[in-house]
Amino acid sequence: MFSGRSKLDKYLAVGSARHCLRCIVAAGGDGTVADLVNRHPGVPIAVLPLGTENLLARYLGVRRCGKTLAQIISRGKVRVFDSALANGRRFLLMLSIGVDSEIVDAIHRSRTGTILRLGYVLPTLRAFIRSRPRTLRATAADGRSSVSGSHIIVSNLPVYGFGLNFAPDAAPDDGLLDVRAFTGATRWQIFQHAVRLKLGLPVHARDIQRISVSSVVVELAEAAVGIISQCDGDPGPELPVRIVVEPGSLKVIVP
Repeated sequence: MFSGRSKLDKYLAVGSARHCLRCIVAAGGDGTVADLVNRHPGVPIAVLPLGTENLLARYLGVRRCGKTLAQIISRGKVRVFDSALANGRRFLLMLSIGVDSEIVDAIHRSRTGTILRLGYVLPTLRAFIRSRPRTLRATAADGRSSVSGSHIIVSNLPVYGFGLNFAPDAAPDDGLLDVRAFTGATRWQIFQHAVRLKLGLPVHARDIQRISVSSVVVELAEAAVGIISQCDGDPGPELPVRIVVEPGSLKVIVP
């Protein structure tokens, strides 16, 4: 219906349009979904996975088929999820800081069009070779708990790109964020950790710190500037970043 998001914005600015709207179909990747829920919070979302990666569609079991999605929308089954705000920006899946945020930043700096999976290969190799692991700290808003390490992931859903199972215990409707810190301090340790996750091998308890909180502040333990996060696969806010969960803030059309 809309060739551009600005046209959708104008359509939804009319009060009567919202009243008769069943949902918005986010036809694209996770970035498209995140953009729409930031533009139109509270409006139900259906997902048609057309982008490079759509982890939400994978989690929901929605495949790339318009006819199937039309049937799902027609049945009208809605599930209510949490979302989270990171310095005021809404995300659905995860926010992270570490080698993966460096990769995302490098890809988007050189982006000229649609991102292909092969486009991740060179930035990923460069990041593991050149990155300088830093000590990060995530502290609960009430100050009662904290974790620290070279890679921090704040997850709302138990999904991550390339089949990496960083947060198997995260739940999208429990009012909490799963905060996980990897304590390895070298590039080689970070690479080994990623390989173990990809192969489904057990992770040593000493390598991981984890807390579940409703609000958390992530910052560098050392003085530095310009360190950015990644939100749902796109460049996110610079550190320090305050993340607050909003329970029941997202309505998703599900199979």
